[in-house]
Amino acid sequence: MRVAYLTNHIGQTGVNQVIRDLVHVMNENGHNCKVFYLKEVGKPVSFECEVSKLNCVEELEGYDIIHTHGIWPELYLLKHLWHKFRNENGERTKQITTLHCYCFQDFLDLYGKLEGILLGLLYLLTKLPFGKVVCLSKDMMKYYNSYIPKRKLTYAYNTRIIDEPIPGLTKEEQCEINGIKGDGILIGMNCVLLYRKGIDVMLKAMALLPERYRLFVAGDGKERKTFEQMACEVGVSDRVLFAGMKKDAFRYLPYYDIYALPSRSEGFPISLLEAAACGCKVVASRLPAVEECFSEEEIAKFDMPDEKALAEAILRIEDDDQMGRKLQTAYQEKYSPQRFCERYAEIYGF
Repeated sequence: MRVAYLTNHIGQTGVNQVIRDLVHVMNENGHNCKVFYLKEVGKPVSFECEVSKLNCVEELEGYDIIHTHGIWPELYLLKHLWHKFRNENGERTKQITTLHCYCFQDFLDLYGKLEGILLGLLYLLTKLPFGKVVCLSKDMMKYYNSYIPKRKLTYAYNTRIIDEPIPGLTKEEQCEINGIKGDGILIGMNCVLLYRKGIDVMLKAMALLPERYRLFVAGDGKERKTFEQMACEVGVSDRVLFAGMKKDAFRYLPYYDIYALPSRSEGFPISLLEAAACGCKVVASRLPAVEECFSEEEIAKFDMPDEKALAEAILRIEDDDQMGRKLQTAYQEKYSPQRFCERYAEIYGF
């Protein structure tokens, strides 16, 4: 089978991590993949297939599957709704898209009420060309049931393919993380610095935790200065390091004693799967995907936005050495690359 993946750009994003993992599992099963993108960007993701900027719609001819990710590629295909794609045998190409978020929740957070609602409506409109619309969980399917025909909706849980052994840190990076950790207990977060990620709640929880707890945040974003100021206001700036954007942030997971995911909204968090694959202990908010996919024995859950509950969950798992292993077992049994591949083979009709 020939599969074309269409994305907005090939920079370092969660969406492109999903595409990279899709390409990997499809290649391993003998399928021919190519990634097309719409615009140039620095620091591209490395894909295990041919990659090309899309210059005209005719370049998407001859594929069995066109799998689109993101609103701009969807708009591109909506613009060319008249174009009837066919594979090399003259059969109609299957057009599939994946939804990576809860549109109104996330867009209102990112863009404000009016613009968020308008973009959410546009986001729903762009699903018209697609025969199948893939959600990241059963809960996400329920969310979109009112907006998209049920016959089009399906779901596939994400996976995360991490190099083994995990690439190590440079000496400079080791010094940086050891400097904040010292002889304490290190909590890690790998995320974009946005309100939606719950960093404000994590900082308030840090103020409730004993001095031995430290926080390392790998990532950057538009609200970084706000969070840095907040760390000072709640009196934890000496125990928190905002380390900025880190390439392949999963490399830091072996250095974390606990991984924290206090998000207000997520599709199916890639960083959680990375932590699960590495056997980290995880504390997470009761996101729909977390509730659907992981038990209380695998993840220490808490209700957002309750910093006291978050602090209690962290203290609860400090000495629980079994939780990380149980989470890793759940990942291997239900969210491994093999399961991921099997699910997409069903969706693609292989």
